[in-house]
Amino acid sequence: MKALFVILFLLLGLSPVFGITDTRTLKEVGWAERLEDQIDLYSEILDVNNSKKNLDKILDPTKPTVFILVYYTCPRMCSFLLDGVLEAVSSNEKIRPGVDYNLVALSFDESDTVEIARQKKKKYMKNLNENEQWDFFVADTGSIETITQSVGFNFVKDGDEFAHPAGIIFLTKERKISRYLTGVMFDPRDFNLALLEASGGAIGKSLLSDKVLLYCYGFDPVGKKYALKALNVIKLGGVVTLLCIGVFMGFMWLKRDKKGDQ
Repeated sequence: MKALFVILFLLLGLSPVFGITDTRTLKEVGWAERLEDQIDLYSEILDVNNSKKNLDKILDPTKPTVFILVYYTCPRMCSFLLDGVLEAVSSNEKIRPGVDYNLVALSFDESDTVEIARQKKKKYMKNLNENEQWDFFVADTGSIETITQSVGFNFVKDGDEFAHPAGIIFLTKERKISRYLTGVMFDPRDFNLALLEASGGAIGKSLLSDKVLLYCYGFDPVGKKYALKALNVIKLGGVVTLLCIGVFMGFMWLKRDKKGDQ
């Protein structure tokens, strides 16, 4: 699936980060990362049932959140982005949307309708289980502007389409921004580590091995990926070595004591 995305980008001449036809607008488009800032919680948006809500009511405060900004009529990049999210979501059976974390998509195109959002939700919910959830919303211009500014998502109208960055935003249980993963394809390990990081190290059926993985990996702001933290790996290796030596020495002492009792 990832190889197919790459081929499509090459054929269409697309950048993995921007959808743009006028390079003069490039400086106006992109991410202005606002790590640790809180997303706007109070601007009203519409769900697929045409009910007005805000993120304060929508987001379960006991769970981290994956937040996606797209526009539903986008002919290319946004569809690739949603498909990329679906692939990352499907990669982990232990941590599931709607059960262990909130999964929310919001259109930044004020002309997208509730009906269009409903069709998008129907399409992607087919790939989830009955107890899982992926929510899709639309909003008016004012709410879109406030929410996108709160997360540093900068976009401009580009003819009949939009020039915009691509990626997903991870929010903590307190609805603060903990991580951005940019592009339209996401390494399952990066996606899962970002969720684990946003949850404070405890999410779903996460095991001790997941927490060890988070300890060993840190986010590389240059490469925009999680990379091994060499010092932590060395520390962990030292602890494991000491434990092994301790177990071995204990075994040898017990063996010696048994011989002495004979």
